[in-house]
Amino acid sequence: MELNNTKTLETPVPLNEFNLANSGCLPTEKFSVVLHGWIQSCSDEWAIELIERLSFYRRGCVICIDYSTAASSSYMRLYSNFDHITEVIVSILVSLFRYGFDPSRGFMFGFSFGGQLASAVGRALQPHFTLQNIDTCDMAGPGFDPIDVDHSKAARHVQCFHSSRDKGTFIYSCHRNIMLGSCGLSQPSIASQSHLGSHGLCVDIYINTFDYPFYALSTPPSECLTFSKVAKIPNHYTVGYEEDFNKQITGKVYVPTSLHYPYNLSKRELRILFGKN
Repeated sequence: MELNNTKTLETPVPLNEFNLANSGCLPTEKFSVVLHGWIQSCSDEWAIELIERLSFYRRGCVICIDYSTAASSSYMRLYSNFDHITEVIVSILVSLFRYGFDPSRGFMFGFSFGGQLASAVGRALQPHFTLQNIDTCDMAGPGFDPIDVDHSKAARHVQCFHSSRDKGTFIYSCHRNIMLGSCGLSQPSIASQSHLGSHGLCVDIYINTFDYPFYALSTPPSECLTFSKVAKIPNHYTVGYEEDFNKQITGKVYVPTSLHYPYNLSKRELRILFGKN
């Protein structure tokens, strides 16, 4: 399937030269990898929308790795297969690199359980291969916390969005930890989007950052307690996918969200609510 002159490949198995050649993906291009979560697949609406955004804004080859056969089982059964799924995804990426793709031009995105996979895969590829960027959305906490993992080791630049207290991790070891909504613990829009919950809203918000500005606060809200590094935020800084990661902005970044789609707040609304920015 081709989207906006960008090749998209959905694969449930390790790649080989035949299906890579037939995908239209070229080793000279940038590539992106998308990893879904539990009870999901590459056919989910958010995955299709993200593939479209990456195809338009980043371009290159977009690969969605579909492990829905395993993800359709109970969460604990899926969790018990975490290491095996990680190994399979590692083998897929290694086959890409052997085919000629450059890991320094690689980007990986993972949501929930897929976020934990993205980190584990990136770390397993070391020291032979280092991906350039990894973004995760509300990386799963159940089964993984409180094991202290250094997610920053997964790629040169690792950016993690946090949106819920019940399903997301409390390990904030990415280079940049973006705390969405109320301290990264809940989203005000669950009032109108209760079927998604604060966890599910994370990918909707991430996708919307491609098209709408989500402004970061210059200082954390008073109700957000933190014992870790808070990023120094320049004026008018917005969060989302970054082609060129700003290495000066690391630590926690606080980004209020709104009640209604597309869930961002204007500069004027931020000044009214927080008296800043």
